[in-house]
Amino acid sequence: MQQWLHCISALINYRDRVKLTEFYNTTLKQELVLTASYIVYPTEDGRALSVADNTDWVWDVNDFDHPFSHVLQQASLILLDHNRLVYWQQNKAFKQLADLVDINSSLLISPLFNSHKQIAAIQILIGKQDIINGLLTDDNWHEFSDAFVAQWTLLKDMDMQNSHKQQLSDSIVRLKAQQQEKNAWLDMACKLIGNSAVMEQLREQIAIAASSNLTVFVQGETGSGKELVAKAVHSLSSRRNKSFVAINCAAIPENLLESELFGYEKGAFTGALTSRKGLIAQADGGSLFLDEMGELPFALQAKLLRVLETCQYRPLGSNKEQSSNFRLIAATHVNLRQSVNDGGFRQDLYYRIYQYPLLVPNLNSRLNDIDELATYFIHQYNDREQRNILGLSLSALNKLKSLDYPGNVRELRSLIEFACVQTQCDVLIEKSAFITKLPLGIKMEVEKLVTNDNDFSMINDLRTALEIYEKAIIRNRLEQYNGDRAKAAASLGLPKRTLAHKCQKLEIQIR
Repeated sequence: MQQWLHCISALINYRDRVKLTEFYNTTLKQELVLTASYIVYPTEDGRALSVADNTDWVWDVNDFDHPFSHVLQQASLILLDHNRLVYWQQNKAFKQLADLVDINSSLLISPLFNSHKQIAAIQILIGKQDIINGLLTDDNWHEFSDAFVAQWTLLKDMDMQNSHKQQLSDSIVRLKAQQQEKNAWLDMACKLIGNSAVMEQLREQIAIAASSNLTVFVQGETGSGKELVAKAVHSLSSRRNKSFVAINCAAIPENLLESELFGYEKGAFTGALTSRKGLIAQADGGSLFLDEMGELPFALQAKLLRVLETCQYRPLGSNKEQSSNFRLIAATHVNLRQSVNDGGFRQDLYYRIYQYPLLVPNLNSRLNDIDELATYFIHQYNDREQRNILGLSLSALNKLKSLDYPGNVRELRSLIEFACVQTQCDVLIEKSAFITKLPLGIKMEVEKLVTNDNDFSMINDLRTALEIYEKAIIRNRLEQYNGDRAKAAASLGLPKRTLAHKCQKLEIQIR
């Protein structure tokens, strides 16, 4: 009796059903000196019975060629000796089990009931006939079996609860991911505005690109929305919950760009008083957006290529390799293929970033989107300035559609915001709001006024006039040298990168 109590005490400490069953069977075989002990469980769908870890011993609950179906139906045990087993030879799987019973042994098949008097499993015991017959009146075996069923049922219920919790957790994760993707789609639709065919196609391509881990190469004219496209790719990708790190390669001086990208260790150069993580490190797990990548210095191109190939990099002043798993999104408004031919851009890097190209259409190719874009910019202006401009008049809209847009959507936004300033609240923007005074980027009569006519009476903003004048000079010089920035910069006494920065700031596009 004391030994059985010890076994029951050990049994209830198990927290795994498989190990619990192994302990139960092993204990019975040892304590009762049995030939074999098995537990037959119903399958998940309840249509069959099986012995754990034995795929051959599976029985259909509706097949009465084996005794288990009779035990289930009658809810009572069956005791079979060697002679009676000859009547149960039709079922191949049960015959394999019956072959373990010799002439001096018996096979006991007994239902194991849970606390609700339902059959939780079926016990199979094989041993000497006197031992098996004695079990029928052995209270110790009954108590040990009852404890086993209770513990097994408890663990099963706990497993089901944990499974339900996990399923609920997984479902919540999926719903959140679906909601994030839906929000990203809505955000993309709100920012990449337009119902034109080219914009519909662009949004579809963005979704396809986002589903992969390929490097995305965004091409488009200045002001067309390349960074918005890059952000949309990131937001729709599996990296959406990590950082989106952006840098404009043309806006950072060449001697600082490497430290911005790779970071540096303390003492790496004069002024490096502390260590600093670079943008590549910050983008780990997320996306790194290199805008105007065509302006990346040639020496840095080789280093970037190595990072893309190995995911390894070394901060300035460090002798240790670090890793960063980021997705590169590159953008440029220049013909990078021509830069490769001219020797200004590495061919191997070009093919490495040209994995999934996206072409952002210019505004002149989708003039029908101007109405929707203008409405969006007016709403933005109203929210920011706490005003109530009602929208565009038909004449104003037609005027906008008649213009040329070298600065693309950015140019349109500047024009709309200027017109909003010129318009009273609670009225529509009229055509005259664009004629009174033009903002930067609009190639119209104001440039002639400042640069040719020498009539300064209409100028009431000196900074704007100076910027327009500077823009006109740079554009004229670039046209003179057929877009060659190096020659244009030299003729104006400027470094090439300074000229590139001014072209970007003033939205100068040479076609």
